[in-house]
Amino acid sequence: MRNLTVFLLFMVSITYSQTAEFGNLTKKSEYKNYKTKSGYKINIGDTLTLGIPSSDLGFAYISQNGQRVSHTLAGKPIVIDKLKTYGNKKSGYKMYAQFKGYGLLPVLIDYETALELGEIKNPDKKITREQAIAQLKEAKELLDLEVITQKNMKN
Repeated sequence: MRNLTVFLLFMVSITYSQTAEFGNLTKKSEYKNYKTKSGYKINIGDTLTLGIPSSDLGFAYISQNGQRVSHTLAGKPIVIDKLKTYGNKKSGYKMYAQFKGYGLLPVLIDYETALELGEIKNPDKKITREQAIAQLKEAKELLDLEVITQKNMKN
């Protein structure tokens, strides 16, 4: 009996610790990791930065108790508390990242949709050559205006 109990506890811990992967979500469950559509991996405890709401009414794919989260959270960092899938076999399953909101209720992010629409900033986003050049030019201008020093640029 003891061996059976240990085996069941081991199986539960393995099941919970599995990595969910975009396109392979087959049930409602909680996970510790999620491999996104682009191949980036997010984990419980990771910090995400909220982007810009896709609507004047607030975030369309970030909600608390079914209500849109206010635009005042734009640009704020949040820490992922849970990664959960919701849905059913017929319509499919989606990954939601959850974080502590205001009050007792958690805030849910429809991760892939919010990422695609810019409601959360892409942690894996690579900048283009043009964006890199623009950033270097801006840094050079700030250096020339003595707003920053070379020591600031190294940090």
